[in-house]
Amino acid sequence: AAQGRRPGAFPPPQAARPHERGPGRAQRGSMRGCSGCCDQDEEDIGGDRKAVDDWRDDQKAMAVEEAPLLNNPRSTPPKRRYSDTTWRVCACICCALLIGLIGVSLYAFNCIQSTMAQDSIVLPLATKPGGGQFFSLQNMSHIPRNRWEAFTLLLREPWTTATNYTFGYASAEETPMMLFEGAQADGVFELIPEKLRGVWWMRGNPIPEVLAVMHYGQWFEEEKTLLMPNSPWTWAWWGGESSEYPEGLDSVSKLVYRFSSGKSIAESYTDATAIDTLVSFVFEQCPEDAACADTAGNLTYAKLMSHANGDLTKHGMVYYDGYTMEEMPAEEVTNVTQRDGALYFRRAELFCGLFGRGSGYNLTKILDGYGNKVEPYFSEYLKFMAGRPL
Repeated sequence: AAQGRRPGAFPPPQAARPHERGPGRAQRGSMRGCSGCCDQDEEDIGGDRKAVDDWRDDQKAMAVEEAPLLNNPRSTPPKRRYSDTTWRVCACICCALLIGLIGVSLYAFNCIQSTMAQDSIVLPLATKPGGGQFFSLQNMSHIPRNRWEAFTLLLREPWTTATNYTFGYASAEETPMMLFEGAQADGVFELIPEKLRGVWWMRGNPIPEVLAVMHYGQWFEEEKTLLMPNSPWTWAWWGGESSEYPEGLDSVSKLVYRFSSGKSIAESYTDATAIDTLVSFVFEQCPEDAACADTAGNLTYAKLMSHANGDLTKHGMVYYDGYTMEEMPAEEVTNVTQRDGALYFRRAELFCGLFGRGSGYNLTKILDGYGNKVEPYFSEYLKFMAGRPL
């Protein structure tokens, strides 16, 4: 009024602005009303015209800033961030997993080092007079090549590998006897202890290896040692399709069967790095902590080792520190005379028992040293095979 204008014509610069007094709708209404007053009284503004212009500019800027929120009432609010507690928990879990992984890796590394540092169990054979450092199929006193070729003609759907080795299929019923007879050699079979003759089913083996024989090898009576070279007609693998499984197979073994076929494993035995591999068995008195049925019995316990290239002075036991055969009672066997040596626990402990002590499978005899069926083991083996070939 002192400046020649009517009171209330427009808010003075020091008055509260409309956006400071209420919600958006009221702000816009106040702005329109004030604008009208100002338009009607331009002549009365006088020297405060610059203040009015500044005030109008402020109103326009305020309206532009608020427009997105006013024109879009459904605007999505900003996402809620995770709390500090959640991040701390996640960090602790990641650290624990990392520490656990490092610990397991160190444990496995130390186990491998200690396993590799062991001496070969057949080192005395390699150093004795008349012995030798290497032993392979070529060192056997008799190699029955004619017998092997004759039995090869009995295989179904045979195929030959790139390295000129022949494989084929046979029924679960026929295969045990084919192995029993195919692995016999004059001057060799008779020297193997009767307890170790016959055909074994690798019951519970998680990989698709099913049958084995031990009566084609070199037996050293004084050392109670068996050297078994890699040779034909001593092993049989699962011959079903990758989508087929034996009866009663557990879920872990099914996964192994799915991605590791018996055919591929069989062919791997003829690779250049595996063809001369030797397995040694050294029998001794059964220790108290083993599963042997009779600690004072004969051939109840043996230590096993593999030897790459047939080198008796070295061994290839990288992952296994517990690798033994331990005789168990075979009370289920109907014929009492067949019970001796009919059942062994084949211990195979990985990484110093990292996956559990006592891991392995049951070496179950289904044909005895004379080729007779061992019941009920033979019938249980056929049920396991579920009509699939080897």
